[in-house]
Amino acid sequence: MENVYESLHEVRDHCRDQTLDGCLIQRTDLSVLSFEEYLLDRVSFKSVGLGGVSFHKGTLHQVSFNGAVLRGTNFALAHVRGSNFFNSELIEAQFVGCLLEQARFYDCRLTNSVFQGSRILNSKFSGVDLYGSSFERAMLMHTTFADPRMDNAQLSGVSFKNAVLVDVDLSTANLYGADFTDALLVKVDMRDSNLVNAKFQGARLLDVATERADMGDEQRRAIRGI
Repeated sequence: MENVYESLHEVRDHCRDQTLDGCLIQRTDLSVLSFEEYLLDRVSFKSVGLGGVSFHKGTLHQVSFNGAVLRGTNFALAHVRGSNFFNSELIEAQFVGCLLEQARFYDCRLTNSVFQGSRILNSKFSGVDLYGSSFERAMLMHTTFADPRMDNAQLSGVSFKNAVLVDVDLSTANLYGADFTDALLVKVDMRDSNLVNAKFQGARLLDVATERADMGDEQRRAIRGI
């Protein structure tokens, strides 16, 4: 049975050699801690304050964040594998250069988050708000953006400049004003999406589905001219 910790002191006492494993941490504020270069294995954070905390260059394996406050939290250059983010606030969170494998984001606020230069593999963003976020120079493969409530996934104003998207599901997504300048899109599903005011200058589209997508004449010409 996993250990349960409900105070800052208990968490500090459990950390050994930059390792935290096999525990549930709940209803406490850890915003004064740093998990930089830590190994976190099978750790669950429930209703925990982690705003501004650094997981820089850390390894997060099967870590769960449920109802966590992660505003401005730094995951730069971290390896996040098999981990889940549920109903958490990740506004302005930093995932620069991060490797995300089989990560799941459910009902999270990710507005203005930064995934520049990250690699996102076999992951899912479900019911999340990514307004104004940046995926510039990122690589996304076998990844889905969806909303189970049948609303459009919120990606308006998102930047995919110079990004590579392979087998990515963006169907029905709200991509109003999204920027795909100089991006490479291969087998991307954009059917029924909102592409009004989206930018595709210099982008390359291979086997991309855009049936019934809502777009203006400028977007239509850019896509047809590629």
